[in-house]
Amino acid sequence: MGGTSQGHLTPHATDVDGRPATYSAGGHGFPVVFLHGWGLADHSYKRALKRLVIQGCRVYAPALPGFGGTAALPSGDRELGGFASWVDAFMDAVGIDSPALVIGHSFGGGVAIRLAHDFPHRVRYLVLLNSVGAPQQRGGVFEALNRSGWLWALRAMRDPLPIGDGLQVLRAAVEDLIPNVVRHPRALVEVGRLARRADLGFELIELAKRDLPVLVLWGDQDRVLPVGAFEALCRAIGSEGTVVSGNHSWLLADPDSFGEVMSNVVDVAARQESTELAQLLVGTSMTEAEVASYVSRAAPLWLMSEPMPALAGDLALCHPPLAPNEIRAVARECDDGCFRLTIVAHDRPGLLADTTAVLAAEKLSVLRASATTWVDESLAMHSLVVEAPDDFLPDSWDILAKRLRSVARRDVAGFLFEPGGRARVSSTPQTMGRSLLSVSAPDQIGLLWAICDWLAGQEVTIEAMRVGSVDDMAHDEFIVRGAFDAAGLERRLSVEAPTLQSAPLHLVSAAVGALRRIGLR
Repeated sequence: MGGTSQGHLTPHATDVDGRPATYSAGGHGFPVVFLHGWGLADHSYKRALKRLVIQGCRVYAPALPGFGGTAALPSGDRELGGFASWVDAFMDAVGIDSPALVIGHSFGGGVAIRLAHDFPHRVRYLVLLNSVGAPQQRGGVFEALNRSGWLWALRAMRDPLPIGDGLQVLRAAVEDLIPNVVRHPRALVEVGRLARRADLGFELIELAKRDLPVLVLWGDQDRVLPVGAFEALCRAIGSEGTVVSGNHSWLLADPDSFGEVMSNVVDVAARQESTELAQLLVGTSMTEAEVASYVSRAAPLWLMSEPMPALAGDLALCHPPLAPNEIRAVARECDDGCFRLTIVAHDRPGLLADTTAVLAAEKLSVLRASATTWVDESLAMHSLVVEAPDDFLPDSWDILAKRLRSVARRDVAGFLFEPGGRARVSSTPQTMGRSLLSVSAPDQIGLLWAICDWLAGQEVTIEAMRVGSVDDMAHDEFIVRGAFDAAGLERRLSVEAPTLQSAPLHLVSAAVGALRRIGLR
């Protein structure tokens, strides 16, 4: 791995229902909302949530009301329904307009259950991690623990602090817990009481009737919520559940295990979303078997890159099979006044670099892009949404499509790319010799070409990609096959910072003199 690590969540602030709220967010792609446990906030979970960002998700981790700097709910709203309503308003505030993968840990799991029940349009998949809300059992440890409020609170405060995993986890949890105690002690106590008494049996049964996809995960050493709570919750929701090694807050102690589990969840989510894609292609020239074959072998990164109608229009271009040396290139106007260029071609090294070189030469800015490859057929599909210049006439798209089709002859000239700032590049190993390459750099014309051209020069194959930009920064992700130096790509895309050794002597002398004048010797 080279360069600076990617996947970090950054802090943000907003207003929810007219009151201040804080949250962390990071990544691009399929929306994920993570709801934290009692006593903690989003800060404690950043190591675990980074794994979701790396897998190609846009992660939102709000500090729930009364925690982490978010204003507490009015006293009359401090029940699970009130927290669920707050999450619904939060999703509006941050612009989540499609159903999300919602993950809830401990108390956050109870909020997630109520969110899914009360606002079904918000939740596409539900993951419950050592969640409160199981139907209360009469007799036994679960009922005794529920009666012993102080015992529950002590265990809930201790279990998030994993022993033996180093100071990093301990420090993160304490940095959330202590400020929460200081800021809103009364709200903290009330939420703790709410968490240990939560009985969401009715809601769980209703969710089971709706066939909402639900995954229940539980630490086998949980001393806050015993195994009886896990079994009761699974029975109510109709899920077998999965037991993992760890305590009540196992994902803090072992974020890699959490990442591995969630990688499978994200992959399943992408595959289930593709059902809509297959339905959209019914009635086209592609048979049901052909559609199923293409969709089942498409990269999850591509399946989560765009709305399904856009992907269906792209996929339709793959049929009938291409003739030798044939390239199909189509331009379609988007709702936002931009154009979506889709290219289908026989895959070869440098194909994407040649395609992006044509666009860069025309000074077309790529707003977002996606790509996938079907290895067995050696077939590649690239889709790029570009912003049309004012002087770009309707006939220009036909000329551009003709130029794109010319890349089959490999006679496309390169592009003179000058970096516009500092880039950040990281590579995360995947399965079967693949890597997830993440690039963040100042957005500019020719950036995508520079990345693809550099990878082609390293004989690296791009199997899938998703490209986008936020606030003039490009955030690009690629599934690639082949060895490469991520630090070398970072240098290629970055403006080198000047050093004292390379600076003119008179500038060095002037700088030293200025420091002496202000007393820095």
